[in-house]
Amino acid sequence: MSHTVPEALDPSVLLQTHFSFAPARTLVAAARLNVFSALADGPRSAQEVADRIDATSRGTRMLLDALTAMQLLAKDSGRYRLLPLSERYLVRESPDYLGSLFESDALWQAWAGLTETIRGGQPPQRVDQEDKAQEFFPILVRSLHVANRAPAERLAQALEIADRRPLAVLDIGCGSGIWGIAIAESAPHARVTALDFPQILELTREYATRHGVQDRFEYLPGDLRTAALGTARFDLSILGNIVHSEGEKSSRALFRRLHRATRPGGQLAICDMVPNDERTGPIYPLLFALNMLVNTTAGDTFTLGEYSAWLGEAGFTEVRTCEIGSHSPAIVATRP
Repeated sequence: MSHTVPEALDPSVLLQTHFSFAPARTLVAAARLNVFSALADGPRSAQEVADRIDATSRGTRMLLDALTAMQLLAKDSGRYRLLPLSERYLVRESPDYLGSLFESDALWQAWAGLTETIRGGQPPQRVDQEDKAQEFFPILVRSLHVANRAPAERLAQALEIADRRPLAVLDIGCGSGIWGIAIAESAPHARVTALDFPQILELTREYATRHGVQDRFEYLPGDLRTAALGTARFDLSILGNIVHSEGEKSSRALFRRLHRATRPGGQLAICDMVPNDERTGPIYPLLFALNMLVNTTAGDTFTLGEYSAWLGEAGFTEVRTCEIGSHSPAIVATRP
């Protein structure tokens, strides 16, 4: 009798999945210790890095070896050096630094409560509340600005608005303003209204200035659920990674308000995590739904079929998708 385990039943897959937290915690430790900045001026030995980050030689050597295996560092003759990815995104002094997100333990702590949240329905934290949002999102915004820059530029191109005038744009829950900034850079006649909580808008101003479009931005401080959006005021509204934290009820109400605020022929663009209609994949949008479970009271990820139905209910037509080089396509709807 054969005891050979079929390849499809290989238990090592389960063990690897269970241990998949290890690369994430390795990256967190490296960001907190500022390892990548310690290598910014050239290759160094483990002992030299340990001296720079005020850590033990043994622990530093193990960390650097793991980072090398993760292809974040290279190792030549016992000396470690940065690779282009880590040099651009993980050196704290880089304008494209992503590590502020990795240095925070907010997501880790929330996911630690996943079991109890599934049982009881109450998330460990609520980033959809204004007080928590203003504490959490300034950390997140700086990283998302870098991560969403290329998708935002591709969205601006896909919308074909470069020569459209006038072009009044509403960037809802704008964060750094990257989606509106990309529109302003692509369309010289665009004027962007950035809507977010007051503390977040301070960051938006910084980024609009950095990109040289501050003269075409105005700011609407407040909660996207209650802010006055007006009637037939905008040619384009953008929901950049907003719907997943709002949930179905709030988003459907927002779609109706945005329909009123949009001029005839205007568009609503939604960028978010979109699973397939059967909710069998892709894996990232489905894992992100669990991320919303432990961080919000109503957040979730939604399918194209759900978006199409809700947008049609609100009065939008011609719902289509466009690829923006992200985890999911953008969804664009038109107000007739």
